[in-house]
Amino acid sequence: MSAAFGRDALLDAFDRIGRAAAQAGAKLQIAVYGGSALMLASNFRFATEDVDVSELERPLPNWLAAVVREISEENRWHEDWLNDGVAFHLSALADRAPDHLEFGTFPRDGSPAGLVVSVPSAEYLLALKLKAFRIMDPFRGETERLDILNLMQVTGISTVEGAIALLGRYFPVSAASSEKQRFLLENMNRQGAADAPKYPR
Repeated sequence: MSAAFGRDALLDAFDRIGRAAAQAGAKLQIAVYGGSALMLASNFRFATEDVDVSELERPLPNWLAAVVREISEENRWHEDWLNDGVAFHLSALADRAPDHLEFGTFPRDGSPAGLVVSVPSAEYLLALKLKAFRIMDPFRGETERLDILNLMQVTGISTVEGAIALLGRYFPVSAASSEKQRFLLENMNRQGAADAPKYPR
C-alpha cells in the first residue's frame, strides 16, 4: 500500500527531480493536477498518495526514471507515485495560459532550475473534479466531496446550474449528459468546507 505524503515531502521530491534534470542538462515542465495540485496550492488539502501530472516522455529519460525510483524507494511511496494517467482526462479546451498558473521552479536553493511546475486554475480543477465526481468512492469520496465544496467556494459557484455551466466550459459532452453530476450536487452534504478556502494560497 502506498504511503500518503504531505506538501513538504512533495516539494523535497521536486527539488531532487529539478536538481537531477539540471545535472542531466534537461528542463522538465509539468502541470500537476488533482489532490497533489490542491495540496501544493490550497490551504485545505494536506496529503496525497500520488502525483498526477501532464503527459511525460515515454520511455522516461534515464535520469528521470532513476530519481523517481530512488524517491519511491526511500520514502516507501508507490513505484508509480509520479504518473501521467490523468493526461487522458484533460480538456482540449483548456488554454495553457489562463487555465494554468506557474507554481514554482525547482530546486528551490537558487541553483539552476531543472523543473518548472504549474497547477490548473481553480475553475479548471473544479471542472476536472466534477467530470470525475468520485464522491461515492468508499475510500476517497469524503475527500473528493470536500475538495469540490472548497473549490466551489473559491470560484464563487453556489448553484448546481453554475457548476454544470463550468463543467460545460471545459467538457461540453459531459455537461450535455450531466444527470449524475446534477443528482449528486443536489443531494451532496454541503457541510464541512474550510472557513476561508484559498486557491492558490
